[in-house]
Amino acid sequence: MKQYKKKLLVMVLVCQVLLTLAAPVIGSDDTGIKNKILEKRIEKGLNYLYENQNQGGDFPAYYSFLPDMNERKKINNTIIYDTGIIFHTLNLASNKHSNQIVDEMKNKSAGFLLDNRYPHSVWKFIGKNQTLDMHDTIMVPDVDDTSLAFEGLVESGVNVSDESLDYMLNFISPEGIFKTYINSPEWMDQLNITDPQYEFYEMNIIDDTINANVIYAYSLRNRTPTGVVQYLNRIAENRSFVNGTLYYPSPYVFTYFVTKAYSDGKVRELEPSLANIREYLLETQQPDGGWGNDVDTALATVALINIGYEGKPLKKAIIHILENQKKDGSWNIYSFFIAPSSPPMYYGSQEISTSVNLEALIKYKKSLEDKRDDHENADYEIQ
Repeated sequence: MKQYKKKLLVMVLVCQVLLTLAAPVIGSDDTGIKNKILEKRIEKGLNYLYENQNQGGDFPAYYSFLPDMNERKKINNTIIYDTGIIFHTLNLASNKHSNQIVDEMKNKSAGFLLDNRYPHSVWKFIGKNQTLDMHDTIMVPDVDDTSLAFEGLVESGVNVSDESLDYMLNFISPEGIFKTYINSPEWMDQLNITDPQYEFYEMNIIDDTINANVIYAYSLRNRTPTGVVQYLNRIAENRSFVNGTLYYPSPYVFTYFVTKAYSDGKVRELEPSLANIREYLLETQQPDGGWGNDVDTALATVALINIGYEGKPLKKAIIHILENQKKDGSWNIYSFFIAPSSPPMYYGSQEISTSVNLEALIKYKKSLEDKRDDHENADYEIQ
């Protein structure tokens, strides 16, 4: 009998210890505890970006002939694109993580973008220190990089005019859809007519995903290009975005930019696109909670948050993101976009991958803070 009581006492003590350990997860302040987990991981990712930002304000960028970026080579030029994408995350982070490293990164990024701005307030993919070891050509400006640079500066509070937006309106189709390249004679005359890229720039290429990015830039000035909205809604309706585009083979980049314009840019005219995007995201999510690689997973997760989705698949995606964060605070590299060369040249970096994953965590954390009385998300804790 005594031996039985002793075993019972041990079992009670074990249960008490287990309940104590579980308290941070199932306690009354579980939303706050979850926020602390997210806070820790966000800070870790921001520190990674801080440690890897170049002194001039840009971030490292790489190219490869494989989408998984194996055998990649570092780009010696300064790149506008990566800085523009990451700048958006830094601006989101500064709302809740206003500290020295975020402010320092933002100031350096703003200085870099301003230093590399061309006449008419436009930007090229590569900064002004362009060498010819990667692209044996002189690039012309484009609406994609111009929009990203404009967005980052405006979001960070830099006083910039609407010159970029006004000028880009000169490069739209009769239907009001933006062409990719700013290919006026002012820029084309700087190229050699025998340059293989010359004919390419003249083609007036239209990219669906780039138009989704551009519309966000206009939303920051409460300007909504109607032709682009109608165009994007049609693409979402017929689901042609699932095939990717010339520059963005992943459909999740399209879902990211469209929902970003809808949520962050308040372009409510894009609401007809949301149902098809949500359906596609949910039906392509994999059993582990991700969408294949760390970049697509982050893009799809942000898109779900942007449209206001709160179901269990979102929680599963966030857990997947947390579990895949590396010890140094980063996430695995994967291509973000391609140059349609032969063979295709893929571009990406661990910094840009980390940036979009951080955006997912920052936005998810904010959604928890907006509904503190909802404890559904507090039954899982990352160590």
